Amino acid sequence: MSDEVEPLIIHDSDDEKFAEQSLGPQRCTHTAVIAVWVLVAGLSVAALVLSPVGFNAMSKSSSKHDGLVAMHAMPCSNTGHNCYETKCCKAAGTRCYEKKRGWAFCKKECVAGPDPTDPHPSPWTCTALGLRTPGHYVWPTTPQIQPWVRMNCSKTLENCLKTRCCQDGGLACFQKNSRWAHCKTICSDGPDPTDADNLPWKCKQLGGRTPGTAPAPKTAAWVSKLCAAKSQNCFASGCCQDPGHTCFQKDTKFAKCEHTCSKGMDLEDPINWTNWTCKKLGGRTPGPILTPRPQKLASWVKDHCSDLYENCASSKCCKDEKMQCFEQHPGHAWCLYKCLSNHMKFSHHHQCAREAKANTSEECKYNNKTWTCRELGPRTLPSWGWPSLFCAHVMRFHSYEVGIVKLQLQQDQTFRGGIFACDQYAVYASDVAGGTLLGMGPYGPVRTRWFRSAPVWRSSDNTAANTLLFMNFWEAVRWDLQYKCCNWTIKADPDAVLLPDRLRDALSHRMGQANFITTCGRWFQFPLMFGAAEAISRQGLERYYSNENACRSLPWQPWGEDKWMTFCLQRLGVAPVFDGGLVGDSGCYGADCRNPHLSAFHPFKNANAWMWCYQTAMR
Repeated sequence: MSDEVEPLIIHDSDDEKFAEQSLGPQRCTHTAVIAVWVLVAGLSVAALVLSPVGFNAMSKSSSKHDGLVAMHAMPCSNTGHNCYETKCCKAAGTRCYEKKRGWAFCKKECVAGPDPTDPHPSPWTCTALGLRTPGHYVWPTTPQIQPWVRMNCSKTLENCLKTRCCQDGGLACFQKNSRWAHCKTICSDGPDPTDADNLPWKCKQLGGRTPGTAPAPKTAAWVSKLCAAKSQNCFASGCCQDPGHTCFQKDTKFAKCEHTCSKGMDLEDPINWTNWTCKKLGGRTPGPILTPRPQKLASWVKDHCSDLYENCASSKCCKDEKMQCFEQHPGHAWCLYKCLSNHMKFSHHHQCAREAKANTSEECKYNNKTWTCRELGPRTLPSWGWPSLFCAHVMRFHSYEVGIVKLQLQQDQTFRGGIFACDQYAVYASDVAGGTLLGMGPYGPVRTRWFRSAPVWRSSDNTAANTLLFMNFWEAVRWDLQYKCCNWTIKADPDAVLLPDRLRDALSHRMGQANFITTCGRWFQFPLMFGAAEAISRQGLERYYSNENACRSLPWQPWGEDKWMTFCLQRLGVAPVFDGGLVGDSGCYGADCRNPHLSAFHPFKNANAWMWCYQTAMR
């Protein structure tokens, strides 16, 4: 589907002036002349006026008027075209930014100063003209460093205060103080653990980032002596000794080194429940980013936070896992799994109707009372099982699959099916912008993650030859790092009914090794890992990421992704473990939802069939 505006015909200035000034009077003149001629000269003169020539003249005047009206709907500009007049862009995810008066171009982002991708070195004002075009921006080509950058911009160790740009890829010029600026990948106000000293930075970016990848920064020697450890208050130093940590402020007296921080109450804070500002007091110490881990509730949660049927307006937190304190109206709030705001009756509320498909359950009615549904405090997160599971969908948003995924998210906190019953989960889609809301899950709002699309054709087995698409998916999983949280990664098709509790039991006997589970040995020379539900251990997936080029050299073009991944992992020495009772697939051993030993069933290609199979399996 295209959002492009139809091209318009713009008339020259003389025609426009004629249309503006003469169109109305011209029509009146025609009418008056016809009337006089009919009275004076009779039908012969009238026939002359109503001849084809007369009609053509009037038609020409009308067309000029239509063109004038159309001028008010000026089309948006293409990438690379001057958008100063249109003030809007055709390309998704871009916005019109001014370089100087009379010149503006569509860009994803803009920083005032020189832009190393611009053919001309003169600086940009980067004033935004108009709104950003909705959608996910995809680079049409890799941005190129312009020749002037090598001559005009600063090297890595030089002061870039005057040049405001950097020669080396992946770097941008950030100002430290009135005398010094330096080329860096990122910058946060305060001490920088990669800098030569611990003097604070202002971190004003002075120009655009040079395309490319910068080398990983190194921790300076002074950090181990002057910065705080994880267990210490970092308020005075503003920096952290431990790799991957940043000093986050709680209040005017206390700050702590953490990987991440969320404003408000912290249910893991061992001291008390007062709010965190989460202001960064300095830069992040180089090192790995922490992957998700189970929430460890502080001891005060049990006494301070509210039960399910208690008013949580004062405590602003809930004891029970998966619960969030939602406001009904000021002074009254309750611990709920989800909340739908501003309605009296479920059947008349469009949001609830859209999410729950006209289900008239009491959960959606909320006693026929209007709720503000304002979130008060943090959500109490679900506990993790063993072994831990990271489960991911690859979903086509514009297909039946989205209905199946949304149906799972419409269930209450007791629901134990699908990927949202795993310890961590993610939904990837290449046909919709990242961040598209799907519904509410155990961790709160569930949004899509974008990955690059790829063509799909027919495989040698008469299935989808979608290997290239899934290469891109696995690359997105790699950079998200979420897979590192858990013992196993499960890639599940949306039309597969997944039962994570059974899956944990089956995988608990295959721990601690680089392995994966093959699930069908009926039609092939050796068992394959069917794509409906793929289980790969963390060690196996890490071996893939360390050697993925060896898998890309396989003759994958006529294969489906599951066949490619089976061959790939075996080639890398990841051990296949056959379990024909893990997945019930109609393409192999059949999908009997009554079988109490199976952990997944496939395929169930509409929401009702999917839910029927889940309910049958759980009886």
